Amino acid sequence: MVDKTCLRFSIEGSCCKKTRGQGTIISKILGMLKRSLLEHLALQTYCFVFLTILFVFPASCSLAAPSAPPARSQQFPPIEVYLERTQGGNSQFYIPESANLLVGSLGDQNWEVLSYDRPELVSVLRHNAPDFIFTNSDLGAVLQRYLHYKHLLSFKNRVSNDAGKLSGSLIVISKNSDIQNLDELAGKKIGRLTTSSMAGWKTAVGEVTARGHSTQAFFRRVQSFPDNEEMINALIKGDISAAILQGCHYERLPQKLREELKPLEPREFTETRCLSTSELYPAWSLLVSPKVPEAMQQKALAALKNERALSEFGEWTNPAPLRDVYALLKRSDDELIEEFEPETWTNLVWKVRYPTLFVLLILFGLFIHDRLVVKEIAKQTALVRESLRKQWANEKKMEAWERASIVSIMSSMVAHELKQPLTVIENYTQSLISRQKYGSGVISEEMLSFVLPKIEKSVLKAIDIIDHVQGFSKNRPLVLRPTDISKLLSKVTADFQAKNPEIKLQKNFAQGLVIDGDEFELSIAFLNILKNAAQAMKGQEAPEIEVSSAPAKEEGFVRVSITDNGPGLKPEEIENLRNPLQTSKADGLGLGLSIVRAIAERHRGSVRIEAGQTKGLSIILLLGRHIECEELSSKEEKSEN
Repeated sequence: MVDKTCLRFSIEGSCCKKTRGQGTIISKILGMLKRSLLEHLALQTYCFVFLTILFVFPASCSLAAPSAPPARSQQFPPIEVYLERTQGGNSQFYIPESANLLVGSLGDQNWEVLSYDRPELVSVLRHNAPDFIFTNSDLGAVLQRYLHYKHLLSFKNRVSNDAGKLSGSLIVISKNSDIQNLDELAGKKIGRLTTSSMAGWKTAVGEVTARGHSTQAFFRRVQSFPDNEEMINALIKGDISAAILQGCHYERLPQKLREELKPLEPREFTETRCLSTSELYPAWSLLVSPKVPEAMQQKALAALKNERALSEFGEWTNPAPLRDVYALLKRSDDELIEEFEPETWTNLVWKVRYPTLFVLLILFGLFIHDRLVVKEIAKQTALVRESLRKQWANEKKMEAWERASIVSIMSSMVAHELKQPLTVIENYTQSLISRQKYGSGVISEEMLSFVLPKIEKSVLKAIDIIDHVQGFSKNRPLVLRPTDISKLLSKVTADFQAKNPEIKLQKNFAQGLVIDGDEFELSIAFLNILKNAAQAMKGQEAPEIEVSSAPAKEEGFVRVSITDNGPGLKPEEIENLRNPLQTSKADGLGLGLSIVRAIAERHRGSVRIEAGQTKGLSIILLLGRHIECEELSSKEEKSEN
């Protein structure tokens, strides 16, 4: 039997038995580039194999056909109940209570209740197959279609008489606005809250696409807000042209505030007694895995449909059809479809409609960028930096320019890093073209099976490099993963040693130190420090660098120290390095340290500069240690006690 304490923590949002997801932080542009690159390279090389298979199998045959969730190997596995965690609204009360009622109906069965927010839930559902899931109708529609989950019940509030007509959105404008209809909002600045909610954003998108508009074109200027109050204030002040409200939120606003607003194309639905611009759809759903016995399903039905404890909020009733919800998601190209939809031959044929040459030209342009453009950018950047240093006395402007200079250097780095994967892609692609043009005209399956994985690996590497640099330039939050700092330092120092054999490296790495980090950015930081140290010791006899890692005196941090035996700096010069754009030499130690400082801050850390004990300079990085979920829970329990 699972500890009831775990149930409490899981429902309230703690990390009790929470599955760690991989997460994906790729932007729409890079995602499109990734898909196009892989698909169009495959179009040239897979043509013969594709046509052969196309005549053997139906065009609708799935490449990754969905199947029923696998049965558990354990003899007496626990009954798993997953909840989609919400912030605000009545659902944060009646969904956990419904889970408790469901668990109570299972008798002496082992059970486990886990609570996830939307991104976490999507991530864990890729690998886990729970028995019961409480979630919104959009995710429910996708799970029903692709993972074969059964829609058991729909939730109906105490006002509505139809569980299929609850979630909607009302678009409001300022009372002084001259906008007359929804079509006139195209391209204008629109406010929204979360993008994962059916009530609000998704139903509004569905209404727009139903009228023939492109989502990207219509909502090209969208601003997200943390809450409705801030969004409505922005609308009244004229910062945005319209705001997307969840259904029935307008009716709960104070009368004085409603007088400042004007609903756009309002329709009054008798089911909710509220105004709505969009159609109405089902809200919360209970889904059950097909592996759950029918008798257990009937127990769940009886427990929830006959229970009066939820009467304050509503009741569970017969499942409302989710086909309209799925049609809305499909029409809007919702990301949930992309997450769960299996790839088919039909989909592949449709997606490879873009010219391969376009992608190759982009990659070739990046390659040329390293040869021709980067040097000129560095030169012009130095001139502009000197000019701005004389003109700008404002610290904010100086900080802004520092960021621009860092991005310029990162551009040079990415161009350098891209040379290797681009060269691999070019060589293998030219080999295939030559074999097809000057050989027999047929590329063997054996040749394809050898070449394509290497091309794909290089493509993914190039996309990963671009994604990291774009994230750094936009200060996008990192996806931090457990990283063994000693292994990473060993790899970086080995690469540096191979290129600088004249420098003696002293290594002192404490084993078992794990941080939450990004290996790509950390490698850039360590290499920057090592290169600056090598430059400081240029022309010196017996150059030496000591690299060490150890637990920091500060709890929760790892200390990485890189010390050279160069000429060192005066105290005032060290102090100047703490200021933006300050440097002690012509090749820019200050900018290098700015990159290091920015990377350290993105890893919950900091950078210190100290004079060596005898001579030289020490650069010290403090990086946040990795904390296991169980350790975090233990600390929370100690703090409560």
